[in-house]
Amino acid sequence: MVVSCSSGQSLNETAFVLPERLRLRSSTAQASRFVTELKGADKVTITGRATSEEGAPWVKIKGPGGETGWAEARYFVSNEVVEQSRRLEEEIRNIPTQAIGRSKATLRLRLTPDRTVDSNTATLLPAGTLMEIVGRRRVPKNSQAASSADNGPTESKHDDWLLIRLQGFAVLPAGWIYGGSVDLEIPPDIFYFNSGGRRISGWLKIGTTHGDDGRSGDHYLVMERKTSGGDDRVDFDRVKVLAYEPVSRSYSTPFREDLPGVFPATLKMDGTKGKVEIITIDADDRKQTRTYLIEIIDGGKVVVSKQTEGKR
Repeated sequence: MVVSCSSGQSLNETAFVLPERLRLRSSTAQASRFVTELKGADKVTITGRATSEEGAPWVKIKGPGGETGWAEARYFVSNEVVEQSRRLEEEIRNIPTQAIGRSKATLRLRLTPDRTVDSNTATLLPAGTLMEIVGRRRVPKNSQAASSADNGPTESKHDDWLLIRLQGFAVLPAGWIYGGSVDLEIPPDIFYFNSGGRRISGWLKIGTTHGDDGRSGDHYLVMERKTSGGDDRVDFDRVKVLAYEPVSRSYSTPFREDLPGVFPATLKMDGTKGKVEIITIDADDRKQTRTYLIEIIDGGKVVVSKQTEGKR
């Protein structure tokens, strides 16, 4: 929860700076003088609160070097929130990125997948924020709780939430966002396949093949689902390999399988050979893991074979 305002207090609260750079002022007045500049992720102490002439909450800050000054409270986040975000990051540290997304508009980064309350809001992410998507969760919707800062459609009886990592956002490295507020940054080479009544929901890079003419292209494991009429419980209902053909400079599909899949899919390559693990669910929501062997052979061709299927 972003630090809020209540006047008349002598405080000693730990907080962190959200913007990359932030100027401290000598007071809350418009004509106040510049005191010093703080950097993003600086650890500071809130020693007081006040309300500006315009009615905005401000906080008095003691910086990491002992400097003091005033700034708007919205530019800081509490130590408690930072710790929760960092714990979440630690929990998902070893989960591979399933897709890259970019926020369509300003949206809330939350500590839990729940928009019935605002107390789980860590901060507001600006439009255009890049993020790594590592998971998805469906939550029954409370129709009275929708917020404009979540920016999602309201027709469904469930909310789609995405678990994300924020690279380069040192203060709050992980959290949950409303799924309808993000566009996927699908690699340009395979964006064409995001059509025909299906949409790409995730991808993992298998490797790169180089042609004799010096041009190269990447191979991908792609997860996709129907745009309508599909199983809402799954994150994808088909996996396929898109293999770059250096001679024709185009993509082929040497492997494709329809299945009820959920994130995260994993891919581990050792040179030209590797293993893919896909989690599937049955009608009773029981999970199984399907394992596939994958190999890049001469000429850049990709071969996939099914190895095992086991319960989780």
